[in-house]
Amino acid sequence: MMRFTLGMAICCFAFIIGAYLYFENEDLLTVKTRGLRDVEEERDAGKNLQNRIRNIRKISMVQGDDQKFTIERLLDIGAPGMELRFVGQPRTSGSSRALYRHTFRIQGPTTYGDTLEVLQKMANLPGFTVYKYCFACSKPPKGTPEEYQMVQIEGYLYVYDPNVL
Repeated sequence: MMRFTLGMAICCFAFIIGAYLYFENEDLLTVKTRGLRDVEEERDAGKNLQNRIRNIRKISMVQGDDQKFTIERLLDIGAPGMELRFVGQPRTSGSSRALYRHTFRIQGPTTYGDTLEVLQKMANLPGFTVYKYCFACSKPPKGTPEEYQMVQIEGYLYVYDPNVL
């Protein structure tokens, strides 16, 4: 009788220990599954960030090329005709200077064909977004030829820092 009682006690003790270990392993499995899911989400977010950085580099101008004289040479404009001006300070995205935006204005006397050439060059260069175009919206200064009209082009120039992105 003593053997039976001792055997039953060992079986109950083994059952209790086994149940405890089973639920502990199940909780551990749940924790590991959640951890794996979190790591996969971070990996996917990293891939999305890499794709976003690649897209930013495609559609933005490199920092250093956003100087007034460089842009005027790229667009083939300048004094006596159209002139480029940056309006205000560059607007940054976030706390870093990795990505920022200039507001620019091009204005001056020119022909319609020349403005179309400038707009085409802007479309081919990365970073330019035009939001306002006005041809012959004001009178040209005295002494300009009749075929010249005043033009005003406003827009944004997006720039990124290649050392950060």
